Amino acid sequence: MRETAVYLDHAATTLPEAEVLEAMAQAQRAAYNPSALYEGAGEAARLVRRARRQVAAMLGADPAEVYFTSGGTESNSWALFQAAGRHVVLSAQEHASVIRAAQAFGCAVTLVQPDREGVIHPEAVAAALSPDTALVSVQAANNETGVLQPVHEIYAAAREHRVLFHCDAVQAFGHVPLERSPWDLVSVSAHKVYGPKGVGCLAVRQTVALRPMISGGGQEMGMRAGTENVPAICGFGAASSLAAADMAARAERERALTDMLTARLRQSVPGLRLLGAGAARLPGIAALLLPGLDAEEAIARLDGMGVWLSGGAACAAREKAPSPVYTAMGLTEKEARQVLRISVGRHTTPDDMEKAARAIAQVYASRTAMSDR
Repeated sequence: MRETAVYLDHAATTLPEAEVLEAMAQAQRAAYNPSALYEGAGEAARLVRRARRQVAAMLGADPAEVYFTSGGTESNSWALFQAAGRHVVLSAQEHASVIRAAQAFGCAVTLVQPDREGVIHPEAVAAALSPDTALVSVQAANNETGVLQPVHEIYAAAREHRVLFHCDAVQAFGHVPLERSPWDLVSVSAHKVYGPKGVGCLAVRQTVALRPMISGGGQEMGMRAGTENVPAICGFGAASSLAAADMAARAERERALTDMLTARLRQSVPGLRLLGAGAARLPGIAALLLPGLDAEEAIARLDGMGVWLSGGAACAAREKAPSPVYTAMGLTEKEARQVLRISVGRHTTPDDMEKAARAIAQVYASRTAMSDR
């Protein structure tokens, strides 16, 4: 990354911290196959057990309920695999890895629409349930707006009907407390919390009869075949512990930074809208609608000015359709293409916010001036 660049796309990914890289390097030097029986394998197995405890602590789970995966997409697919061929109820704002997995596994899908703030109401979820429903999946926090969902109440609605509740907590993990959140299955990923890419987990309540999706060897307590990626798993564990240590202070600081940027832009962008402003949100994400702005063009121009951000989910950035998250909230297709997503992180500074505000205001002024000609 350019030293002078202002990185405001932490919701897409974060760079591993030094402590995480050190944990991975140590594991790499001692990462024999943890399934083997000799002494070196025992050390590798010990490292995996420690990481499992570190991740489980963040979720309020028993370590035996944590199954390491290649990341959030695999974890979400594995959760939806439990309902293959059955009826599932999903929020219309779920990550593509949830919705497309349900379709790929032949599920009958009912999508529950959010209100204009992006909130999924438990009553709407309950109304969508049927005697054939096998699973409900609602994310803890939306990755494009940061809006937090009432997962306790949604879980209660699913439990009343004896339906499994899956929560995609990839965006929320490490940013808000999850240890008391209710779930039957929950997906998380390391690279959103300054851990390595390519590793995550699916945590599963011990009362759930989990079906393996990847068969072969007996790794991950016989539920996910394949030699464990010990260095990445150790990095995940280290990142989890770091996130737990500074979560509250980081949340306060990140909220102040996003509020600062929003306030600066209101001074230069008439009609600016913060999506989900009336809902509880993650502290570090702000989806801002700038009327008259073409977000795709603006992102390209801001890149040249050393400000890196996005218009929504990185995994859908190259798709031409407007974000379904924004249109589900009632935005028109035109409005959905006018949204910039700002997501700050642990190392973002007030100076970064000032530079970003000036650059965005400059791009906005030049684009609206051109459109008026």
